[in-house]
Order: sequence, then C-alpha cells, then structure tokens
Amino acid sequence: MKTDNMDRRKFLGRLGAAGMALPLGITGCGNAEKDAPTAGGQPELSGPRVGLCTIAFQERPLDEVLELAARVGFDGVEPWGKPDHLPLTSPDDRVLEIRDKVRSLGLEVSHYGCYVRLGDGQEPAEKDREMDRVISITGMLGTGIARIWAGTKDSEELDERDWRLMVEDGKRFCARAEEAGVLLAMEMHSNSVTNRAAGAARLIELVGSPALRANYQAIFGPGGEDFYQRARTVGPWVVMVHAQNSRAGEHEQCLIEEGDLDFRKLYGILKNEFGFEGYFEVEFVRGRSYEEKVAALEKDCAYLKSIRA
Repeated sequence: MKTDNMDRRKFLGRLGAAGMALPLGITGCGNAEKDAPTAGGQPELSGPRVGLCTIAFQERPLDEVLELAARVGFDGVEPWGKPDHLPLTSPDDRVLEIRDKVRSLGLEVSHYGCYVRLGDGQEPAEKDREMDRVISITGMLGTGIARIWAGTKDSEELDERDWRLMVEDGKRFCARAEEAGVLLAMEMHSNSVTNRAAGAARLIELVGSPALRANYQAIFGPGGEDFYQRARTVGPWVVMVHAQNSRAGEHEQCLIEEGDLDFRKLYGILKNEFGFEGYFEVEFVRGRSYEEKVAALEKDCAYLKSIRA
C-alpha cells in the first residue's frame, strides 16, 4: 500500500520495526529486559513499561510532577499538552528543557499528549500549523508518538460530512507524521469516533496510513463496550494504554488493581495476540488531597509494574 510520502515497509523501517512500529530513536516501547535470557537459557516473562500522564497532577508544576514520577519509580511520562504543563504554544527552549529534565531523572518521554482533533472543522491553514507544531514538539521531546483526538461526536452520530472532515485531516496529519517518523495515536474516548472500537478501526482504514494508531482506553459505565473485545478490535493498532479503573455502580475512581477492568488480562491480550510493546500509563489517580493521590499513585505504579505476560 502506497501512502502520500512512502510505502509501508519503508515507513516501518524508519521506525525500526518490521511489524509493530516503534518510535524513531527509541529502542523499544516495551520492557527493556524483554526476552532477556535467564541463566537457564529461557527468556524472561515481559511486562509493559509503566508511565505517568502528567495530567494526573495537572494542579502541580510540570517539573514537580516529573520529579514525582521518578521518585515513585515510573519508566516514563506523557507530558500533558495544555497549560500549565506543555501546550503547543510552549517555546522551543522550554520543550528542550523538559526533555533534558526527563532524561536527567532517568525517565523517558513515552509520547506527547496533545489535543489536536481531526474533523473538528477548524480552518485548514490553522489546523496545519497545529499539526506541524505537534510534530516538532514530539521530535524535540525525543519520542516518536503523539496522542491526538478524532471527531467531535460519538461514532453512531457521525454523518458523511463528519467522516469526510476526519479523513481529510487525518491524511494531511499522517503525511507530516510519516515524513518525520512519528506515530499518531488516537485517544479512545467518548464524544469522538473512538467511543466504539469499530469507529477507530474504520477511520484508520479510511485514512490508510501506517502512522495512524490507537491509544487504548476503556469507557466505564453505561454505553461502554466489553473491555476485552474492544482491545481485540483495535489490537493491531494499539501503541499505548491509558490506565484507570472503576467498579460498576460506583461513581468514583478506584485503585487500578481493584476495578472491573483486569489489566493483567488486557496486557495478555495485547501482548500475546498482537505483539504489544507499549506503555501502560496511569492517567488519573484516586484521592482528593495531594497526599491521598500520591499514596494511590504508588500503589498503581507498583501494580502495573508487576504485570507479566
């Protein structure tokens, strides 16, 4: 399959993978010890790398959240792409300062969490400038993945015009991403085409670019899909997972290990059936006070790091 800039094999070659595309300049999104031989000659079981979305502590300065992530024991971070963390308007020197700070703490940037949305009807010239800035910041941060959004309504409510706008934006954005060796991972969320996994898969197929991928996220409560079928539908394109959890009948978030979604089972599906090598990232944490949130964060991090295929 040819794309606007290069064929699929050449693009994946730039990303350093023959099957599951990995970010340019990153040795692998999975566990650094993946398949490392043991004394008996057998490979060790592998688990996901574990990250923190800095939006979880959006009320604190970004530098402070990075230090917290390192102290708790995360492998990487997703900088939140809004004020006051790292919006598109951040100057280059600030982006590079954050990159250097992350590295000095022994972390890596898993991906850039931006909010550019496909198909929102924004004027094309302005949208293109935002796309270019996303690609630039992603590269400066030293990662090869940017999180994006798609659509402004649930997939069941989209009409032909909605689909056309999403595909047009997607093709332009992916052309830029392919040229830079970047993946664009769509947030799977309500009020977007990705509220249903089939909607995400359809958009990926219509755009027709190996640069367009998915960020798996469950939707809890009424209207949500079966967690595991959702994962299998988008599994071929999932490059990262946002981790949070809830229990049926309860309105508050719980610890990740205590909710209805079994993240061990989810990882087994993505890893064993689709070769997933990405991050599982804590997106939000339980608690109202800072102290309560940090205590929950420590438990969530430890649980995700205990997962093995």
